[in-house]
Amino acid sequence: MANEIEPKWEGEEIPDEDFLFMRVHRDYWDDEGEPIPKAFRNHPKKIGGMSTDWQKYSTPEETRQRGREGAANIVIQLLTGTVRKIPDQSVVHTPDIENNNRAHSDVLGEKTTEVRERFMQIYRKVPLGDL
Repeated sequence: MANEIEPKWEGEEIPDEDFLFMRVHRDYWDDEGEPIPKAFRNHPKKIGGMSTDWQKYSTPEETRQRGREGAANIVIQLLTGTVRKIPDQSVVHTPDIENNNRAHSDVLGEKTTEVRERFMQIYRKVPLGDL
């Protein structure tokens, strides 16, 4: 039996000019297929961050497919430096070894109504195949 080496990734500093990809399940879209403010939330709600993938280690399609139902998700992108300008929000690279996701990153900070409105102003939908 071959020895398998489990990956060990350290968190890295994400440059302000890089994008974060975030999948948004159809439960959090409006009728035009755009995210609603409630899409911008922490997981778990009280202690975690808002889960995203760093473009350095992921493509939008890979981010989409990480959901249980890939086709039930759209992908949006957020510019890291712009996220950091939102009051009380920070971006941390948090590789998820358990799920083999080196791209995983968290946007930390409470997602108040005002913060969600700021995210609504800065996101861009990533064009993908048919939904």
